[in-house]
Amino acid sequence: MKKVLVIGAQNIDIYATTKSEYTLHDSNLSTIHIAFGGVARNITENIKRMGNNVSFISVFGDDYFSKSAQKSLTLMGIDISQSLNIKNASNSVYLGVMDKANDLYLGLNDMDILKKLTSDFLKTKSTYINSFDILLIDNNLSQKAIEYLLVTYSNKTIVMDGVSTKKVTKIKNHLNYIDLLKVNQLELNMLTNKSNLLDQIKDLQKRGVKSLLITNQDSEIVLATTEKIIKTMPIPINKIINVSGAGDAFLSGYVHGMIHSLNNRKKLSYAKKLAYLTLLSNNSTNELLSKEKVAEINE
Repeated sequence: MKKVLVIGAQNIDIYATTKSEYTLHDSNLSTIHIAFGGVARNITENIKRMGNNVSFISVFGDDYFSKSAQKSLTLMGIDISQSLNIKNASNSVYLGVMDKANDLYLGLNDMDILKKLTSDFLKTKSTYINSFDILLIDNNLSQKAIEYLLVTYSNKTIVMDGVSTKKVTKIKNHLNYIDLLKVNQLELNMLTNKSNLLDQIKDLQKRGVKSLLITNQDSEIVLATTEKIIKTMPIPINKIINVSGAGDAFLSGYVHGMIHSLNNRKKLSYAKKLAYLTLLSNNSTNELLSKEKVAEINE
């Protein structure tokens, strides 16, 4: 079984949801919910809940939120021993303002602490990092840290998520180091000046991406490898509780398949099922996630 190391952000997620239209510049009645989150943490947690051995390098402050985040990860059996701990610093926080359809209306984040996870710090962890087969790198890291990891560990299987249209451009000139890149259609558009999907895929493949996972909300999912293109649809869902974290879960499911050397269609099946379960959760991960729960889902 392949060993996985995730390097990147962990946040405290605060979600505010209203049942009516927002009135700007005024107080709005809403339901507010606090949970653990962050792209890298979400993926780490999902992989662990699927029964895999996964480790996590992140950065923590020493406030209440930081200590709570560390404790929750440790209780799940996730190794965070190589993470950076900073005194007199606050944990990163993500604030998601959701609309009445439970879709993201406005997202705000305070992730300055993640800048401390520098290439210089990561260099001190080289022996540890080299002990893993798969490196999943969070695109929320600084461009310098990302470039260091991509170049230094090019002998590893590198997995990345585009994260957002603003952040995906960080890796525009380093696609040849990435074995699996997961993007949505908007992020894909930022990486290439081609307009046709097939031309976009060919363009990124020419620039070195080995495998490309493309999602587009509830539209067709595309997996493009050097051998072929596979298309599939997401699992239909009647009522979405929260869209945040679904993309992270999708990638987590696919990586679960990579850990167990499954074929591409089975990897996609796990990806879709983990995303489905996450859409049914108030949080950006689903605490009920397990191999048994996933086995109950029909595509």
